[in-house]
Amino acid sequence: MAFSFGIDELEGFPVLVLEGSIIERHEADDLLVEVDELIADGETRMVIDLADLEYLNSSGLNVLLNILTKSRNSNGEVVICGVNERLRKLLVITKLDAVFQFSENCEAAVDRLKLNAHPPKTT
Repeated sequence: MAFSFGIDELEGFPVLVLEGSIIERHEADDLLVEVDELIADGETRMVIDLADLEYLNSSGLNVLLNILTKSRNSNGEVVICGVNERLRKLLVITKLDAVFQFSENCEAAVDRLKLNAHPPKTT
């Protein structure tokens, strides 16, 4: 199944909904452009929903790390939800389970982002 994505919103937080498979990095170029636009608009804390993602390889892992890095470089955070057992094993084997924050579902992910809220910057 080809890779596709959508961006939803839940309680004011962007939710990146990934579907299909990420095999080549260029498949996710549009996603990374959208993430750049979200961050430019001040949306630095987001959820990545992997419930409908069937497969990813090292290129797909790189895309997830890229999103996390962009977010954290902007004083944000990413929480991943909906990870199936196959993807969870891959994240454990690559030790990325220690890098990302995980929640069972999107609602729990948003709750986690709320708990880790950053105070507003004063100028």
